Amino acid sequence: IVTCHSNEFIKDIQNHIPTDQWTAYSFRNHNGNYHPRVQGNVSTQNYLANARAAMSLGNARAALGFSRQALEMLTTKVWVWLGRCDQGMLTLKIAGARAEPALRNLCESLRAKLREATTFTHGEKDAVIEVLDVILGIPEQSLVWSYLNKGTHEEANRDDFDLRVVESVVKTLESLNALRLSGR
Repeated sequence: IVTCHSNEFIKDIQNHIPTDQWTAYSFRNHNGNYHPRVQGNVSTQNYLANARAAMSLGNARAALGFSRQALEMLTTKVWVWLGRCDQGMLTLKIAGARAEPALRNLCESLRAKLREATTFTHGEKDAVIEVLDVILGIPEQSLVWSYLNKGTHEEANRDDFDLRVVESVVKTLESLNALRLSGR
């Protein structure tokens, strides 16, 4: 049982522990009767669960928004894993002095590091490379990568997303999330 007042901490827990291993309840302030309000079945903050739910509704835009958040979290997870395995030094392209690396550039750097590390062996290495190959196999100038790199913003006159590509992104991220990336 974990109790916490920090919504960000709960979000992190929900994204790092499999969804079938927790149940969330929300305790809210009373409405003047001094009885706390308890809500069960609180909606999840798990990025991949929300992406999957959006896909089941045919909402590719929302699925990509959650997929971007999941990809950010998962690339950090992969980078931390590489660091624990003494492979964490990356070369990244960055747009400017205070700029964050584009998500695609981070994925490319992680894949390059894994491919170049010929002496590094790990049971999940090939699976991580395969996932990165699928994600990076989506053309950089595509609408999907536009959303993965900069987020989902309201823009007029956008084409519809190819649902098969968005489904592939969600499925691929789910497979990356399922990997057990432990130290050597």
